[in-house]
Amino acid sequence: MASPEDYPWTLNFVWKLLHNDPGALSLLANNPFPDSPPHYVRARLYRYQFAPPGDPAWWHRTLLGDWLPPLGASDLQDAIQAEPWLGE
Repeated sequence: MASPEDYPWTLNFVWKLLHNDPGALSLLANNPFPDSPPHYVRARLYRYQFAPPGDPAWWHRTLLGDWLPPLGASDLQDAIQAEPWLGE
C-alpha cells in the first residue's frame, strides 16, 4: 500500500473524525466514539492472508506497523492551512 501522502483525503478524514463529523462517521459501520471525539487517530497497516483449510478463522493478519502515526487536531493545523480543502 502506498504512503498516506499518496492519499490526501486521509488527513481530511482524520480531521473529521477528530471533530465527530456526522458525515465522516456515517462511513463507518457504527460510531466508535459515541460519547466524545477521540484525541488522536492512527492507522495501522496489516498484511492479511487467508487461513488454511480447516482453520476456524477466515484469515490471519500480521502487523507491519503504523501507516499513519497518531495525529491530533493540533498536529493537522499546518496541513489544514496549507491545503484549504482540508477540514471542510
